[in-house]
Amino acid sequence: MLRTNFSAKLLLHLSTFALLLSQANATELKVASVNIDKILLHCEAADRELSYLKSGRDRYLRERNTRQKKINTLAIELKALQTKINHKAMPRSERDNLLNKRAKLIAQYQSLTKEVQQADDEQTKNTKQKISSATNRILKQCHLEIKTYAKANGFHWVLETSGNTTSRVSPLIYARHAIDITDDILGILNKELVP
Repeated sequence: MLRTNFSAKLLLHLSTFALLLSQANATELKVASVNIDKILLHCEAADRELSYLKSGRDRYLRERNTRQKKINTLAIELKALQTKINHKAMPRSERDNLLNKRAKLIAQYQSLTKEVQQADDEQTKNTKQKISSATNRILKQCHLEIKTYAKANGFHWVLETSGNTTSRVSPLIYARHAIDITDDILGILNKELVP
């Protein structure tokens, strides 16, 4: 169904484009292309966002490593305690004390392990949200700059050519002498987005 709707929409857009081309008697349509993927890869604002996310990830990993060391220490203590319980003849009261200690260590181990798993899940969720928000902010700025650039330079059409539209098919099927303005937009974004 989605594929059929996309095909129908594409045919409608191509028909509209063909109609505009046929009506462009004296004036020639000016068409340009832009690669959003390239902009996202080379835009300084995206680099800053990525650096920010990486520093947050690094902080989280340092905290996680501290917790993991505690978990590892508990595992070693549990193993040593279990060996002592299994291999030593001892009075009933001493065995009961060791079994109680083991139960407490197991509870600590499970609690810490659960904390780490929950923190990992939360970190993953937060990171995905931050990436989505940052990408949306940058894309919004890109679209604004592309529109401004297109109007200022007399373009009738600017087509995105990275091929990462929702349908995963590039909206550019064929373009004769399209001018790629990706580097121009990237230059503008990198100049204007400096804090």
